[in-house]
Amino acid sequence: MNLFFWMLLNLGVPIIGPIFTLTLVAPAHGWRVAKALIAGSVKDGQLFWCAIGLLASTVYEAVTALERGRGEASVLAHWVAGLCVMAFTCSSLVMSGLVNPHSRRARQGAPRRNSLFADGSFSPTEIVLSVFFTVIAAALLASLHVQLI
Repeated sequence: MNLFFWMLLNLGVPIIGPIFTLTLVAPAHGWRVAKALIAGSVKDGQLFWCAIGLLASTVYEAVTALERGRGEASVLAHWVAGLCVMAFTCSSLVMSGLVNPHSRRARQGAPRRNSLFADGSFSPTEIVLSVFFTVIAAALLASLHVQLI
């Protein structure tokens, strides 16, 4: 597979695809609504899930390279360990971003919401971290793939 199409399929679809589809709302409902939906999806920690998926793909690439005997085994083993730690960190950040607002509402005695969905109360730090982890995961996946071609 051509490297351009590999990057488009493995990086463009999970990262750019959802944002692109949310921009399709603009002709029907206006750009303000589209921008609010895009910001809401990033605000609710959706990029953490994208980063976890990219990290899982990177682990798969490293393990496949280990099975084939390509590359140095100790370096690839360290890659796998580091990627698993990063994926666990992303999972922990998603969990804390959703549990902390819920526990704050419970302590304040706020009435329970009927919806089971996130209320979008991630902090700006968590939003920046989700973007950071997604960019790092995409760069790691692309660099490992290029090294192992």
